[in-house]
Amino acid sequence: MNTADTSPRLALDIGAHETMITAAAGTTWTLPVGTASLWPLSGNGPSALAVENAIQTVEDAIERIAAQVPRGAHMVLSGRSLAPLQRGGAIAALAQGSIGLDGIEREYQWLAARAVGAPSARGTGFDDAAGDAVLLILRELMHHLGVRSLHGPD
Repeated sequence: MNTADTSPRLALDIGAHETMITAAAGTTWTLPVGTASLWPLSGNGPSALAVENAIQTVEDAIERIAAQVPRGAHMVLSGRSLAPLQRGGAIAALAQGSIGLDGIEREYQWLAARAVGAPSARGTGFDDAAGDAVLLILRELMHHLGVRSLHGPD
């Protein structure tokens, strides 16, 4: 990340049952959503209905804090938040050190296709069943908080 950039920097940690966002000044916001709270984790991935319900759940949680969180931030993901996004040993969409909304949207389209059973989406899942939940949480955070980019831990 460019150190001359003056955009706000937020730390993100996605746990099993809650997601914590921390500003550089120490303010912390906790969302009651996590990798194990959106749908039952399985190797088959979520259903289309589970994805839709999860989107609403995450949006509702974000809505409660959105006015307080700085817009246009760069978000730094904890190691445990990044770990489920692996596919075949490589962290999806993190080849250049950051993930933009376009990369998250591409991954989300694969999730949506898998959820409806599209044959073209076979083999696009993450190594860890929690990857889909992390992806969905990241997508909603980026959309609703205006997050510019996601970065791995320093």
